[in-house]
Amino acid sequence: MTVDGIEQRTARAEAGLRHALLAQDVEAARQWLSPSLFFTDAAGHWQSAHPCLEAWAARRLRVVAIEQSAIEYLACGQLLLAASDVSLTCIADGGEQLRRLRLLRVWARCSSPAGVHLLSVGMLPARDT
Repeated sequence: MTVDGIEQRTARAEAGLRHALLAQDVEAARQWLSPSLFFTDAAGHWQSAHPCLEAWAARRLRVVAIEQSAIEYLACGQLLLAASDVSLTCIADGGEQLRRLRLLRVWARCSSPAGVHLLSVGMLPARDT
């Protein structure tokens, strides 16, 4: 698959994942996940599941916006890194808090009909605007 091919397939996959995250559709989001999906914490330690993804699936965290126009891509062979700003509403202690973060996704080429799957997800502090 060419770089353009993986970028096109990833753009379609990103649209599907974005819709699933905003709609809080756990099953649709899981369809994009690779069986090899992994997470790391801020110190780079391996995690079996990302706390934010678990909180989202349990409806304690809601994705309210993903900056679609600001997605940045970096292709490297069979992998494509996608980065964009995201706004999350966290529900804790009876209140809601809005958080802005930088959401990183690593997509990998695969043999599924979509041609790509989500290999890794990470979150960083939002960039200064």
